[in-house]
Amino acid sequence: MEAHGAPPPCHALSVDVEDWYHDAAGTAGSIGHRVEANTDRLLEMFADHGARATFFFLGSVAERFPALVRRAVAQGHEIGSHGYDHRPLPHLLRREFRADVERSLRLLEDLTGTAVRGYRAPYFSIKAGVHWPIEALHELGLAYDSSILAIDRPPGLELVSPRRPYRHPSGVLEVPVAVLRFFVWHLPLASGAGLRLAPSRFVHRRLEVFEREVGAGVFYLHPWELDPASPTGEGRGRWLLRVGRARLAERLGELLRRRRFAPIAEVFAAELDA
Repeated sequence: MEAHGAPPPCHALSVDVEDWYHDAAGTAGSIGHRVEANTDRLLEMFADHGARATFFFLGSVAERFPALVRRAVAQGHEIGSHGYDHRPLPHLLRREFRADVERSLRLLEDLTGTAVRGYRAPYFSIKAGVHWPIEALHELGLAYDSSILAIDRPPGLELVSPRRPYRHPSGVLEVPVAVLRFFVWHLPLASGAGLRLAPSRFVHRRLEVFEREVGAGVFYLHPWELDPASPTGEGRGRWLLRVGRARLAERLGELLRRRRFAPIAEVFAAELDA
């Protein structure tokens, strides 16, 4: 579909490559590892639709499945860091955070033979106004971050940071995931969760508004969201992580047919090079 007669922009697509037990803060146990098969399914879908993405790999996943990283690179996708252990920032000291990211960078760069430019924190746990994590990323040579949500709590009545890319004082570019507006609410619908939980027509209408107001945005999802058989961890509200998984592939396919997608570093090349 088109906005104001102009073709829609090319959006950025991103995947946080983690297994089901990383989100559950546990170990694989008797269920086993599911991330390789689920990520391969995404790679196949993207290839079928001519879409390319940024794959933010956990270092521990890359270490266990190095061929998976190489397959993503061979198909033209960008590789970013999701850290090594999937620990949220409030659980880490600054030196621990820096060591976690650095360990992941060494692994990924050894596997790909190229410098990693981007990072996304587990659970989007870098918050607006907290500068030390971004300073650490700058020290490690990263060009951009995609960890800060423009809303800090539902229902998103107030934006805490811009919805467009912006530059931190350190020079690191922040490329936030798209937050879609519905009247006075700002909602994280440009995601696997948005496609799973919200009516498809509603998501596409909100995306059209975002394109008029902002332009290109960043979508994200996780490999486990395609997997109805994948377990989830215990805890309040965790059941929502299972809702809609059986229909995600169809809705994601529809999105890939209706919009063009490329890696973050390509879609926002002008901002990165400015």
